Amino acid sequence: MGLKLSRKIRNLRNIFLIFIKKKSIFIHNIIIIPFALFKFLYKKSKKKIYKKHSENLDNINNYEFKKTSQNNEDGIIEHIFNKIDLKKVNFIELGFDYYENNSLNFLSKTNKGLFIDSSSDKVLKLKSILKLIYPLKNIDIISEFVDKDNFNSIIKSYFKKDQEIDFLSIDVDGNDYYLFENLDLKPKIICIEYNFWFGPKIKCSIPYNKNFSWDGSIYSGASLNSLCSLAKKKGYHLIALESNCVNAFFVRSDLKDKFEIIDNFKSFRTPIKYSNDKISSGNDILLKKKLTIFE
Repeated sequence: MGLKLSRKIRNLRNIFLIFIKKKSIFIHNIIIIPFALFKFLYKKSKKKIYKKHSENLDNINNYEFKKTSQNNEDGIIEHIFNKIDLKKVNFIELGFDYYENNSLNFLSKTNKGLFIDSSSDKVLKLKSILKLIYPLKNIDIISEFVDKDNFNSIIKSYFKKDQEIDFLSIDVDGNDYYLFENLDLKPKIICIEYNFWFGPKIKCSIPYNKNFSWDGSIYSGASLNSLCSLAKKKGYHLIALESNCVNAFFVRSDLKDKFEIIDNFKSFRTPIKYSNDKISSGNDILLKKKLTIFE
């Protein structure tokens, strides 16, 4: 009852905001930005959450915590940066929410940053907030629908050749594999979303579709094994899977000696909130969908 009521309220709010936006962009922005700022500051002020969401954890999962990330990425990212002695960060966050993403927790360490998302509302909110909170930081926030053909050119238009990317986060809920595959740059650390519903063995992704838009179902993204295989070809090594089973972290080969490299088969896990029957059923449904299978 409570969940249904909450959804109804959100739907009514969204209908109201769409109506206001059609009438006046200015009034729409005056309404949404203060609320966005409040939500952002509330999130930033919350204490770290150390809850684990799965079993069969690796040593690096001991460093997990959640503050402004969606899952427990904050703690893993902080640990990785400490291990490579990263004081100032050049980062790219592809796919974000204005109050919750993988880069918010280290913005004070930013040397240069780039946020990219297809949602103009999210971009407006984050841009307005960061102008107030980090006015002197060199951070660009742009609204672009990224595909495998324009990804590199977008990055190169914001970063010079001599500006090394320290951290890249890819979370587009669809074409993640193909963006990684076509990536020309060599960031030190790559965090990329995988789909645990595919299971540990298959190398697959949803087929590439430039205009793919996630519908909220389990049909999205790529399997962990496919991403690990691709990462190896591109000179990267798996060092972490956060316990909510959403994001994988890869380190560039020249930095691998600073970390314990993990095996994606031995470390594969699923969230404890789902039963084995639920996982098996979801996997069966997903494998009947149209997929691209990799060798």
